[in-house]
Amino acid sequence: MTLSYLDHLEPFLKEIQPMELKPTGAIASYKRDESIKALIFDIYGTLIISASGDIMQAGYDASMFKRALDASGFEILVPEADLMAIHKLFEEEVTTGKAEAKTAGAPFPELNIIEIWRKTLTRAEEQGIVKGMNQADLRLFTFIFELSSNQVWPMPKMNEAIEGLKAKGYPLGIVSNAQFYTPVMMNYFFSGKIHGEEFLDGFEKDLSIFSYKMLKGKPDTAVYEALIEPLAKRGLKPQDVLYVGNDMLKDMYASQQVGFKTCFYAGDMRAYRLREDHPQASKIKPDYVITELAQLLEIV
Repeated sequence: MTLSYLDHLEPFLKEIQPMELKPTGAIASYKRDESIKALIFDIYGTLIISASGDIMQAGYDASMFKRALDASGFEILVPEADLMAIHKLFEEEVTTGKAEAKTAGAPFPELNIIEIWRKTLTRAEEQGIVKGMNQADLRLFTFIFELSSNQVWPMPKMNEAIEGLKAKGYPLGIVSNAQFYTPVMMNYFFSGKIHGEEFLDGFEKDLSIFSYKMLKGKPDTAVYEALIEPLAKRGLKPQDVLYVGNDMLKDMYASQQVGFKTCFYAGDMRAYRLREDHPQASKIKPDYVITELAQLLEIV
C-alpha cells in the first residue's frame, strides 16, 4: 500500500481552523472509581469537535470538489459549478453500498470510503466530468475532501487528558465509526506530525476498533464485542472498562449491552446526542457524565 499521499497533507492540515465548544448546559455527575482498569474512547464528538459525524451528513459545495480534485491529480472537464454532479453520484454509491451490506446481514453497515470514492469518481470519469483515475491519488483526494467538508478540532484539553491517563498507566483504546484518515488526523492533533500508522499514538493497537475495517458501525454491538478477547488477554473483563462517548445510542446503550461501564461526554452541543426518541437508549443512565475531558482524571 502506497503512503505517498502523506507527503502532500501538511499544508492542508495546517489550514485547519480552531473551533469553539457550544456548551450543552449539562451538569457533570461522576465520582472516583478505582475499579476501572482501562478506558476506551469514541473519537468524533468526544475527543474532537466535529461539524459533521457521518459520510452522508457533511455539507458539500463545488469548491470542495475542485480543491480535492486539483490537489490529487484529476483533470476537471466541466465548469466548477457542475462538479456538484459528483455529489449525487456519491450519495447513490453510499445508499447502494449500505443497502447491499444490510441485505448481506450487517444491521449497521460501515463503508470503506476509499472504495465509495473509487466507484463514484470512476462513474464521474465515464460521464465526462473528470479524467485521470489511473494516475490520481485517491487517498489524497479523500483526505482533502474530508478536511474541506467536515471541520474538526481537538476538544479542549484533549492532549492533557490523554497524557494524564497514560501517565497513570491505563491501557487506552478506541471504538469509533471512523475511516483511514482518522488516525492520521488524530496523530497530527496529538503531536503535529504526519505518519501513516493505522492507529492512534499512545493507544493500544489491539484495543482499537475502527468501523471501516470491520465494515460494521456503532450501535452494532459487534464492534464492542471485538474487544472482549484482547481485554481478556490482559486479565480484564468488560466491567473493568470505562467507555467514553457522546451518543446515548451508539456509545452508551451499545457498550452497556456488552458490559462496559459508561461515561457520557456532554461537552459540545454539536455532538450532544441524547436519543430521546429511541425506546431503549432514551431510558438508560450512564454511570458517569462529564462536560470536560479532564474530569476523567478525577474518576480514575
